[in-house]
Amino acid sequence: MRKYDIPVKEKEEVIGVSKLDKNILVRTLKGEYQARTVIIASGKRSRELGVPGEKEFKNKGLTYCATCDGPLFAGKDVAIIGGGNSALDAALQLIRIARKVFIINNTLSLGGDLIMRQKVESAGNVVIKNDSQVSAVLGDKFVEKIRLISQGKEEEISVQGVFVEVGLIPNSGFIKDVEKNSYGEIKINSYNETSIPGIFAAGDVTDVAQKQIIIAAGEGSKASLGVFNYISRN
Repeated sequence: MRKYDIPVKEKEEVIGVSKLDKNILVRTLKGEYQARTVIIASGKRSRELGVPGEKEFKNKGLTYCATCDGPLFAGKDVAIIGGGNSALDAALQLIRIARKVFIINNTLSLGGDLIMRQKVESAGNVVIKNDSQVSAVLGDKFVEKIRLISQGKEEEISVQGVFVEVGLIPNSGFIKDVEKNSYGEIKINSYNETSIPGIFAAGDVTDVAQKQIIIAAGEGSKASLGVFNYISRN
């Protein structure tokens, strides 16, 4: 960016992206910009529990990524909040690392793929708490326990780590016209083109499989090449 003197507009929240004749109009809280093409790479955000202690202990024992932070909890007791494939995937990673893994699931039984459920349920260091909801995350400087309502009764479980795995929300609300899937992810083709010519998308905000940094970085490169080809043709 410095080499080519590209202006960087930081701390400007985008509130709209739309087609305007041959250009794309980007509206922010501070102004409007027009470009021949736009790449949307706004990612996803973790769905939060919304309970006391969640914000206070974020990155102090509470995390939203078992793949990223799991090794930090080797030999410790941890809790996974959730009951779908995300939670099961986290459990399959953590049962090899942690001493004990509690799965806190708010439905009557685990969801997700059958083979994943079977592997988790057969692990010797997993405790599954169905029909349970976390009501608070507790501790001093770091996470020490969680409070939950389990089958109508309140209890506390001592853990040193909490992994929130209740889903991700794509940051795609600011663009209304492109085609999205049922999760709100922007649909793209193999060239990272959206349903609107000139608007491209890359990374976790799209419907591409797997949500990892290395994949998003590669998708960003693909989108840039797609933009180059689009401008060359138009």
